[in-house]
Amino acid sequence: MYEKLGQSILRWRVPVLIVILALTGFFAWKATLVPVESPTIDLFPSDHPYVETFVKYKDIFGGASTVLIALEVKDGDIYNLETLAKIKRITKELELLPAINNYQVLSIAQRKVKTLRVDNERGFRGVPVMWPDIPEDQAGIDKLRTTILTSPRYNGTLVSLDGKAALILAGFFEHKMKIEEVFEGIDKIVEAERDDKTELHVIGRPFLLGHILSQSPQIQNLFFMTVFSILFVLLLYFRDLRGTIIPLTTAGVSAIWGLGFLGVLGYNFDPLVIVIPFIISARALSHSVQVVERFGEEYMVHKDRTIASAKTFSGLFAPGMVAIITDAAGVFLVWFTPIPLLQKLALMGSFWVLSIIVSDMILNPILLSFFPPPNPDKLSKRGLFDFALHQVARLCFGKARIGVMIIAVGVFIVGYVFTSRLVIGDVHVGTPMLWPDSEYNQATFRIAELFNNTEQMTVVIEGKTRGAIKDPEVLRTMDAFQKHMEQLDEVSSTASIADLLPGIISILHGSDPKWEMIPDDPQATGFFLELIYTNSEPSDLVRFITNDRQNANITLYLKDHKGTTLRKVLSHAKTFIDSHPMQQANFRLAGGFGGLLAAINEVVAIHQAQVTIFAFGIIVIFCGLAYRSVLAGLLFMLPLLISNYLTYALMGYKGIGLDVNVLPVVALGVGLGVDYGLYVVGRIKEEYQETQDLDEAVVKGITTAGRAVAFTATTMVAGVVFWTFSFLRFQAEMGLLLVFWMIVSMLGGLILLPALVAWFKPKFITNPR
Repeated sequence: MYEKLGQSILRWRVPVLIVILALTGFFAWKATLVPVESPTIDLFPSDHPYVETFVKYKDIFGGASTVLIALEVKDGDIYNLETLAKIKRITKELELLPAINNYQVLSIAQRKVKTLRVDNERGFRGVPVMWPDIPEDQAGIDKLRTTILTSPRYNGTLVSLDGKAALILAGFFEHKMKIEEVFEGIDKIVEAERDDKTELHVIGRPFLLGHILSQSPQIQNLFFMTVFSILFVLLLYFRDLRGTIIPLTTAGVSAIWGLGFLGVLGYNFDPLVIVIPFIISARALSHSVQVVERFGEEYMVHKDRTIASAKTFSGLFAPGMVAIITDAAGVFLVWFTPIPLLQKLALMGSFWVLSIIVSDMILNPILLSFFPPPNPDKLSKRGLFDFALHQVARLCFGKARIGVMIIAVGVFIVGYVFTSRLVIGDVHVGTPMLWPDSEYNQATFRIAELFNNTEQMTVVIEGKTRGAIKDPEVLRTMDAFQKHMEQLDEVSSTASIADLLPGIISILHGSDPKWEMIPDDPQATGFFLELIYTNSEPSDLVRFITNDRQNANITLYLKDHKGTTLRKVLSHAKTFIDSHPMQQANFRLAGGFGGLLAAINEVVAIHQAQVTIFAFGIIVIFCGLAYRSVLAGLLFMLPLLISNYLTYALMGYKGIGLDVNVLPVVALGVGLGVDYGLYVVGRIKEEYQETQDLDEAVVKGITTAGRAVAFTATTMVAGVVFWTFSFLRFQAEMGLLLVFWMIVSMLGGLILLPALVAWFKPKFITNPR
């Protein structure tokens, strides 16, 4: 049946080729319409309660697109006219940037940064610490220093405890923001103020993404070096254009179909996940190399391109279709992780993989029937590869086979030590996207030293009625919650509207510290809150409380965003919330970028195991159906189980956290790794039907289909090795995981799986057709 289907395709090869080219042209046009962007919200699970909190309040209390600028003097402290002028200029320039949320700009040069005073002439009032002008003389500077040092809300938060640095915060509207504009604007401001006396450190997601995009030529260079390396290895191996052009062409066709499908769906492409398309393209290339290799063998026998193409199609159709469908199903499983980025990847990736049926299984034989026939002399000169594969085949028999099994079990046991170190979420203080010595991460480390504040998480107090925040129980619970959270080393400070009342009451009682309290009387708390409002500008309190006094915000300033930090902070918060219910309001976790990261960590912790288990289940089902044997499914799953497990072990050893960047690579590896074993075992079964000698069939399978397996893995490793030079740490680490996964999967398909077949002599191999 397969041979007749192949003959029909080749009989109508010209019309079929025209249809494929027309569809490729359509998808190429759609691919040009795909926007290349990285929306923050795409990274996070839309139905998670933390994300819902973030979406609801991001334009009120601040979102994830926040930038921190630390101005640090090299000598002395910031209390001099030149430095204070710099702080003011930076603050004013930030307020003019596109998409800036002026309510979320904060520094000692902002009007909203005030101290509370009572005087005989004007009564109670809030006085800006350094607005609208900087001090004019030394007396004014000394007064400012005293004001900061005696204001716990600002000393250590907006000014470092040693007085050598000031912090300026700026929030942006996510839906209005263009990363390139924001990055260029901030970079221009910072460079204008940096000199031999002053250092500036900048962090924040908009600045990070802008920095990465500004370095895109480096990524493009790595991409071209990877393609050139693959091209060179293909040419060196096949030593003709047929074996070089056809795999690259078919991989390119499938890539066009995959990216074009994004255009059909109206989705964007996130440049930060470029590793995923490369993995899928590697599979397309792998299938194509199998086809070209098999065509060479068939041509040596039949001496006719058309017959050889039809034989190649029929010989590889069954294992190829099982591999592709299994791959696509495994990729689609990622869709069940409720993260928009991964769901888009799942739809694109599964269609992309299915397109390999057209680009490799159909287009390859057609192209091979048109290309000049291969040179038999070149086909026969594969001495080194054949010799190596014969040595590999010897490992599948006798005592060597037992050694292989012992090594597999031993590696599995050793892997447990490192797998136990695997952490969900970020492992490092800085961003895992860049190397520790990068300028951005160095800035993160320095800001952490100066202010213990590199990340923010917000907790919203939702009132049940208007004015609920005036209730003494609510305000006292907020104050108690802040004190409870500040007990953690991971929380450097907190801020809320509840911070202001004790200071006001103390001031109205002659600054007696005994009166630093929140009253029990609702009328008193209401009076003091309204007193704060009447002495504030409209924008002063927006970051703390809504105008109807129904909802309020507590900001937690965190030392870092490591997965362990976020889990500890949230666990501590939940302990307090569970034991302190309020009648007039409820706690709602958790906004800010810290809340978003916590949400994704929780989702990854739940769904990564589910996706992996389902992926293994699909392999067992599809491979079992293909060979009509449950044992077949289990045998194909075993090498993948080991490679997946060892990949986690490598992550634990290298300190690579399991986050949104890593999850799709690991998830895809489960489904895509089955290809190697399917082709080798498929060829073993085919050879056994001819020779009725299982040992000979195993050797033949390894030295034929195994040749393409080994060559494909070698080709991909040769290309991916350049990624280790990337300025993007996560790209280099993903390259390392990809290389490791390819090598382990190759060894599983070439050695472990054939050894198991030779040992157990399963009936799905030895039974007649």
